[in-house]
Amino acid sequence: MNYTGEPLNILHTIGLKELYPLIRTSFVVSNDFDLTHFKQAILLCSKTVPELFCKYVLNNNSFVPVMNDLSDILFTDQDPDNAIGQWDLFSDPQLRIFLNKVINGYRITIYLSHILTDGAGSKQFLYLLAKAYNTGKIAEKNHQDITWIRKLLKEHPVKPNPQVDHPGKPLSMPALANSKNKRRRTITYRLSKVETNKLRYAAHQAKVTLNDLFMAAFGWAVQRYSDTDKISLACPTDMRQFIPGKKELRIANHTSRYNISVKSSLDQPFEKVVNTVHQAMNKNKEQFQCFQSIQELVANYDNYSLSDLQKIVEENYHVRNISYTNFGIIDNQKFSFRGCKINDFAMLGTYRKYPMFQVAVSTYSGQINFSFAMFGNDEEERMGKTVILTMVDLLRSFFKKQYD
Repeated sequence: MNYTGEPLNILHTIGLKELYPLIRTSFVVSNDFDLTHFKQAILLCSKTVPELFCKYVLNNNSFVPVMNDLSDILFTDQDPDNAIGQWDLFSDPQLRIFLNKVINGYRITIYLSHILTDGAGSKQFLYLLAKAYNTGKIAEKNHQDITWIRKLLKEHPVKPNPQVDHPGKPLSMPALANSKNKRRRTITYRLSKVETNKLRYAAHQAKVTLNDLFMAAFGWAVQRYSDTDKISLACPTDMRQFIPGKKELRIANHTSRYNISVKSSLDQPFEKVVNTVHQAMNKNKEQFQCFQSIQELVANYDNYSLSDLQKIVEENYHVRNISYTNFGIIDNQKFSFRGCKINDFAMLGTYRKYPMFQVAVSTYSGQINFSFAMFGNDEEERMGKTVILTMVDLLRSFFKKQYD
């Protein structure tokens, strides 16, 4: 049996040479982790979300089963960053999991297809996997319909404006001369639980969101290397928040994005950058500007060819060289394995070939994580680390002012 895709699967089928559409989650699980339960849990998830065990067929936006066991899903004792280079979403399943033995447990790395689902859907998959492990059963049905999105787009019409998605003065990272020794690499820096609480308090006092702070810190950090007087960023947003009533299981693509482009100078106080970003995001939210990025795709899905739909995506949702994503809070009550301890958690977007660069923010167990996945060399990795450390310094100075 084949499974029909939904229109927003197409969002992540463009620019495949520059960017392979993956979402990567890793963590260390210790104590009494039961590998047999874990394998059963993966199989249970595939009954609820059969597309996980399917290949993706681009020409008709569908998922076709390629397996019913774990032989091409679960791998042990392999370097996940190296091994994932052989993964082909158009012939292989949409899920890969790597287990590596560590002292007292396993490092688990989960890759999900970004064609199949988005960041919020990946979080729902983590919760589903944990529930299947802990209870041995899943009762939920996965919902992928977008009738509610079509309704929202009618209720909040916005004018298409491709210029919004293609800023004239984009952010950029400096190209570095040495191109040797490139490989896939992932880096995460964490705020401590105390620092995370202080930052939350400081954001509340300043009447801004944590997301405003992260975007401002990232944009301002990268602007140091850019020939631009603007911070232009796209901020993905989960449209599930607009669905009324009980929250359903939706491992699907339900993400649109807000685009901001604000004037910024490097000699102004960071607080001013934060407020400028905050005002731009507020205005976008009031005007439902996020729907601009998907409106044309959804409206024309039933009548246009795939290549025409991909052109629409390129105009309104194109891959930016400098990218930002915030996975939000991963609920450590919902994502936990019975009798086990989870630490060293990180959630990332796909590997970007430097000078493309993305920072991914996630919060788990009371700690904010700043991560990046890169295809680059040691020098390029240092540049990525410099950006994240600059972000962290800006955020620390922001909350310290509240406590001085």
